[in-house]
Amino acid sequence: MSMNTVGMKNLMNELKKLETLGDRIAEKALQAGAKILQREIIKRTPERTGNLAENIIVSKVVQGYIDIGPDFKNAFYARFLEYGTSTMDAQPFIEPAFLAVKDEVQAVMAQVIRQELSRL
Repeated sequence: MSMNTVGMKNLMNELKKLETLGDRIAEKALQAGAKILQREIIKRTPERTGNLAENIIVSKVVQGYIDIGPDFKNAFYARFLEYGTSTMDAQPFIEPAFLAVKDEVQAVMAQVIRQELSRL
C-alpha cells in the first residue's frame, strides 16, 4: 500500500508563514500593553530630579518577553525606592502601577490580537 501526498510542501510553507505571523501579532500586542504600563509607572514615579521618570524604558520583544521598568544603568537607585533599604522605607511605584493597569493591559493586548487576526 502506498500513499501519495499532494501539496504537503505548500502546506508546510503556509504553516511556517502562520508561525511567523503569530510571532508578529504577539509582539505587537506586547508592545501595546507595555506602553500602557510604562505610562502608569512614569505617572507613579517618585519625582526629585526627573531622571528616574525619564529612564522608564520598554525593551524589545525577545523570545516572547518584554521588559518594562527602570533602566538600571541610568537609574540604579530605582530598586532602593521600590524595595527600600536598611535605612530607608520603600516607596513602591512599579508594583502599584502594574496592579492598577493589569486589566487594561490584558484588554488592550486581546484587542490587538483580535484586530490582527480579523485581517487574515
